[in-house]
Amino acid sequence: MMKLWRCLFLLGALVGLAGCPDTPCVADAPSVGSSGSTPTMVLVGEQVNVRFAPSIAPDCGSSEPQQLPSSLSVEVYGPDNQLVASETVFTSNSRSSATVKFRPEKPGRYHVFAAFAPIGGIHQFDLYAARDRISESTAFILPKLCNALERTQHGGWMCDLDFIRDSALKQNFSDGRMAVAGNVVWVAGNSQVRRYVDTGVELELTASLPSNLGNAQFLLATETELLSLRGLTIERVVYDGTAALSVPGQVQLPSTSGMVGTTGLSALMVRSGDRLGIVTNAPSGGVIQPMNSFTSQICTYQIEPSRIVRTADPCQTFSGNVVGYEPGGLWAGIQSFVGGQLDELRWLEWTEAGISQQASLPLGFNFTVSTQPIGPRNWVVPVITTGGGVPVRTRSVVATYSPERRTILLELLDTELVAPYASGALMWTNPNATGLSARVRVRPTAP
Repeated sequence: MMKLWRCLFLLGALVGLAGCPDTPCVADAPSVGSSGSTPTMVLVGEQVNVRFAPSIAPDCGSSEPQQLPSSLSVEVYGPDNQLVASETVFTSNSRSSATVKFRPEKPGRYHVFAAFAPIGGIHQFDLYAARDRISESTAFILPKLCNALERTQHGGWMCDLDFIRDSALKQNFSDGRMAVAGNVVWVAGNSQVRRYVDTGVELELTASLPSNLGNAQFLLATETELLSLRGLTIERVVYDGTAALSVPGQVQLPSTSGMVGTTGLSALMVRSGDRLGIVTNAPSGGVIQPMNSFTSQICTYQIEPSRIVRTADPCQTFSGNVVGYEPGGLWAGIQSFVGGQLDELRWLEWTEAGISQQASLPLGFNFTVSTQPIGPRNWVVPVITTGGGVPVRTRSVVATYSPERRTILLELLDTELVAPYASGALMWTNPNATGLSARVRVRPTAP
């Protein structure tokens, strides 16, 4: 919408130049906010003050007094497309700018429509109200930075391959990949799979299994079951209460080509009940792909009591750079043609019927979605960093899908974290940040 407005404005400016052939002159573009940048994100419950200027053709040296708008009408529409109470005032007697004030009461997109009269033009733009959940989340400080971070219900931290409690290292694992489910900690090593339970005091080994499949690239875990992707093999490991883990099923995947988006992973898994989705880079079919073009495919497998089988369902393809994944779906970013910036964020849900888009979030110029390699983590939620507003400030917010509203919402959990990492349960310091300690926020469980 902002791009369309810019095109219309430039067209209007060119029309205004038609009567001034001798002296080139260009009208100033309207400004939004005291800094002149679009305030793309605000907070629920926080008063919003948006300042902008009418589009007025330059006088081109005319001796006549410049005509200014005499009135301004403004409408603000909330996430439910209902009018929101707002106040509009001209900034000064010169009527060279105006301010719209309103207070968003719900998270989501707000559309502002403003019309100056008799001149000044029509202006419209979007703002996104994020929910401030800082007071609902708990902050912790860990003694080291973590690429992958998960937390047990008893408060133990699995930071990469270190188990930490009360800011002290309790146990280190020399190799492998970890996953946490409740108080269960799975460690899939190069030669062994081990299942631990966090008792609240220590990690207690409950079962293990020798393995010769090498490094695990991806894990999906429950308290009694672990799905691991090792090379081209998916292995299902089950705990039945005995000291020996069992493998009731495994399946070989066809060869894959390239990585899934910029994740650093050759494949990843999503699950709905006994339906397993395997995401890989889609084969090109011999066709040269455009630069920065991301096309992935997801193929369906069925988990049966004693095996994992490929179903007869054809693989589905979808576009976009995979920038996040959860056990029940994928986050995909649609690439811009200019500069490689993401123009749109989409939530794709995995169900018994396959993968389908449930919601999308258009991204303004001030929205930046983290697209760094995210291979070490089993659960990745996109973090959006945004600037703008009055005054200008940078905020990192977490994207979350609301099934009730079928929309993508934003949540602010911390004002000190810059471009942090996030999962469904946590938000923490980017491991590339300066410093030796990590700040962590536990995300609220209530919607």
